[in-house]
Amino acid sequence: MKKLTDSHIIDPAPCCKTVPVIEVIDYNVWFRDYHILNDICVSFIKNKINCIVGPSGSGKSTLIRGINRINDDAEEFTSKGLIQLNGQNIYAKELDITKLRTQIGMVFQKPCVFPKSIAQNVLFGIEHLRKLSKHEKLQIVEDNLKAASLWQEVSYRLNDKANSLSIGQQQRLCIARTLAVNPEVLLLDEPTASLDPVSTRAIDMLRLNLKKEYTIVFVTHDILQAKRISDYLVFMCNGQVLEHGHKEKLFNNADNEQTSKYLSDEYCIC
Repeated sequence: MKKLTDSHIIDPAPCCKTVPVIEVIDYNVWFRDYHILNDICVSFIKNKINCIVGPSGSGKSTLIRGINRINDDAEEFTSKGLIQLNGQNIYAKELDITKLRTQIGMVFQKPCVFPKSIAQNVLFGIEHLRKLSKHEKLQIVEDNLKAASLWQEVSYRLNDKANSLSIGQQQRLCIARTLAVNPEVLLLDEPTASLDPVSTRAIDMLRLNLKKEYTIVFVTHDILQAKRISDYLVFMCNGQVLEHGHKEKLFNNADNEQTSKYLSDEYCIC
């Protein structure tokens, strides 16, 4: 198996005081005969905003979909290597995938609300995990809509259909639904790609607040957004991690010429 060279990975010294929640080690993914991810080695840091950037087709979404095993459902998917959550192999045979997906929640590029009320959308996941009293339901709805910065906008219309909300509100509702099952990690796959600038800024501010309690891993094509809100940056190209580390290091003094070129011009020379 081909290893990443030292030139692909920055000196880990700046990260020595941080705590990795997710560790990806020599991780490879194939769909049919296509080798999509090639020996991925990277860590995602606790209570930080970990941002993955890179050109289209570089494997960003495939990587985060591997972290909560959504890729398993794809046709002719195979993988090799190791992904650990708090030291536990998420591909271990005895692992409960349903439990894993409560620990690692995911929000996609396009909001996916159910044809139910706003309140029922928030409760959708947690009601499948345990029985709730009426009081508990009300409290969970309020707490998680507040956490998603949506409560003030919808508190008077909780029984309205979720699809009556704006796209930006629907995306925050999806975040509230994900938070309701009390995950440790939030995976966000370009959650603002289809939103207007005002909604994008609202979700950016939300992420800055959420990192106090959650580890956030998000994919974006927006380099300015990555610079604005990320703590750690991962640059991917052609299914490999070419460089990763503190945002300031990569933006100001990247070790890899490809990283520097992409972050300054949004152009990849790979």
